Amino acid sequence: MESLRVGGAERLVHDLAIARGADCTSVACLDALGPFGESLLQKGCPVELIGKESGILSTLWRMRRYLERRRPDVVHCHNLPAFLYGALGARLAGDIPVVLTKHGIRMPGGLKSRLNRFLLQRSDAIAVSPQSRDILQAWIHPKSPPVRYIANGISTEAFNRLPPREEARRQLDLPPSSFVTGIVSRIMPCKNHLELLDVFVGILAKIPDALLLIAGDGAMLPAVRNRIRELNLDRHALLLGERRDIPLILAALDCFCLPSDTEGMPMTILEAMAAGIPIVATTVGGIPECVEDGRTALLVPPHEPERLAAALLSIAADPERAKQLGTAAKRTFLNRFSVAHTIDAYEQCYREAIQRRSGLEQPVLASSEPRP
Repeated sequence: MESLRVGGAERLVHDLAIARGADCTSVACLDALGPFGESLLQKGCPVELIGKESGILSTLWRMRRYLERRRPDVVHCHNLPAFLYGALGARLAGDIPVVLTKHGIRMPGGLKSRLNRFLLQRSDAIAVSPQSRDILQAWIHPKSPPVRYIANGISTEAFNRLPPREEARRQLDLPPSSFVTGIVSRIMPCKNHLELLDVFVGILAKIPDALLLIAGDGAMLPAVRNRIRELNLDRHALLLGERRDIPLILAALDCFCLPSDTEGMPMTILEAMAAGIPIVATTVGGIPECVEDGRTALLVPPHEPERLAAALLSIAADPERAKQLGTAAKRTFLNRFSVAHTIDAYEQCYREAIQRRSGLEQPVLASSEPRP
């Protein structure tokens, strides 16, 4: 993993490591431990900060030494920056099987990109949505193994005992009866926070006490802060920063909104589903794989603010329908997107990777059984 800061891929690594267990899983990150790294350490999971500030060769040497110490059955890398060092380190440490999970749909260029394409000829590649699978398949070398699709999953533990909405709002010091929508994500251009703020002005014209909660941090935070001031939304659009109580925040919402213009399979959508919260989102990336328009969410095309506003207002106007959407979304989450389903799919991938590398007919992976 490149880092263990707050984000969707980082959340997946955290939940997979916890679910598999500290006795059969260790985590290495290149850049920073972050909140998820600290959480793993607190739960007893081995986490090592490799560091990459001293250059490529030095970082690669430390990765090799780390893998030689840990002697893993499989090296599982998340995203291409981590794959470059993980795959090369695995080669140098004894030709360990390597699995890549690619989050998102943007593909890099340059020398490192060409090297990654070469390394993928002997690695298993996984995408988190059908769209990202197709993009990755077209990008990799023709001799590489076919790209698999394994949907993201998250642990249900934090969502099993959520407080009622009124209690969640009391704990967060929010008005008990206002219409509250929220977005939980990194604050970056592709998430379209600025467009959501513009849309929210129209929401306020019809629902004067409405609130918009913005949880997260990122490069666009100064621009978002400036837009809030320009639109005089200081009392209605609340910047919560990077938070560790996301389930509580979701429990306080009337609606979760994600107006992205590009996505892989956003973990925040899965979190909203797990919390049973009505969802309004765009029809991009893996979002339509998670939720179905009109049954488990309301989906609109990206960059159509009028339709986004209409969807949010329809949630506010019909609480009973909103409740039905949230209930159906939670049911779909439990059936398809819990971390147990994701672990089962990855364990099968690990076994097959070991089988191909070792030549065994029926390889045994000692750590293949997911933890309860």
